Amino acid sequence: MRGYVFKSATGEELIPAIQAVAAGRRWIPQNVAARLKMGNTYEPLTAREQEVLGQLASGQANKEIADTLGISEHTTKGHLKSILGKLRVADRTQAVIAAVQRG
Repeated sequence: MRGYVFKSATGEELIPAIQAVAAGRRWIPQNVAARLKMGNTYEPLTAREQEVLGQLASGQANKEIADTLGISEHTTKGHLKSILGKLRVADRTQAVIAAVQRG
């Protein structure tokens, strides 16, 4: 694929796209490129967050994770909240799935 435009693109938007592709360049609307870039960059998890996520993946509850890692349940919940935010997911199951998919 050399270029991408929305079906709703106007003539003013379509002409530069056609010219760019005809000249051998790629064309992706700026807002699409920005979304793709954002979607591919994830804030890295800390070593402790990776440990918490590993315990989460093994099916442990917050209390069990806390006991295993020698931290409080409150701290565990804080790590989980941070993990969900960094992975841009809504719940524990999605966090594990995202971690597996992203390696």
